[in-house]
Order: sequence, then structure tokens, then C-alpha cells
Amino acid sequence: MFKYKPEFVNFQKVETAYSSSQGVLAMVVPSIWNAFIKQGKEQEEAMVTAQGNLKYLEEELRGKKFFGGEKIGFVDLAFGWLANLVGVLEELKGLTLIEHEKHPLLLAWIQNFMDAPIIKENWPPRDKLITKFHALLEA
Repeated sequence: MFKYKPEFVNFQKVETAYSSSQGVLAMVVPSIWNAFIKQGKEQEEAMVTAQGNLKYLEEELRGKKFFGGEKIGFVDLAFGWLANLVGVLEELKGLTLIEHEKHPLLLAWIQNFMDAPIIKENWPPRDKLITKFHALLEA
């Protein structure tokens, strides 16, 4: 029935990961979105904030393939949008937010996340994301 067989779920670990990721998500999501939608000085300020948040994520990945270790976990799924959407927004806006020199671990995480079969099989088509977010950014 399912292509992916989930492992036993430790709900205490999930609850802890969920609680800690919610605060980080609340900081990261608006900062990244603002870096792409703001203009002029506001965009410059948003870029500084987003870079600070990306640095935090980079440090969280030190010594790990995924946020929780060697396997995709809850926090990876919570940040999965980052692996796909940031590249789309960078392309649409002609702006580079995640840089090779500053974020090598984050870029490695993005590639590892995108290469996971369960993610690859369920990823939305890039061309549809481009169309959707192009329209959204133009509105």
C-alpha cells in the first residue's frame, strides 16, 4: 500500500522537535519571505535577518546529514519547503540567499533532502511552483 515504511515513532521526540522547530520556523519563514518581497532598504534589512537565521540553521547541521542525525526527521520535514521554495524564489527574483561559501552544510542538507526517494516521489513539479510564485510575486 505505501512505498515508504515508517519506522516506530517516538512521540516524545516528535513533540520535542515540534516545539523547538515552531519557534525557529516562526523566525525563519518571515525573514526569508521578506528577503524576496521587500524592496530597497527594507529588503536589505530583511536579507541581514534572513542571513542570520540561515547561519543558525547552518550551525544546527554541523556534524549531521539531517537536522536530527543521519535520517530525515520531523524538523527536516518542517524545513522541507526551504529545500525547494528558496531556489524557486531565487530564480524568480534574481537573488541569491543561500550561498555556497556561507552555507555549505545547508546546501548539502538541501541536496540530501531532495535526493531522498520519499521526497523525490512527492515533490511538486518545479515548473508549477515557478508559475505559482511568479503570479504571487507579481500580484
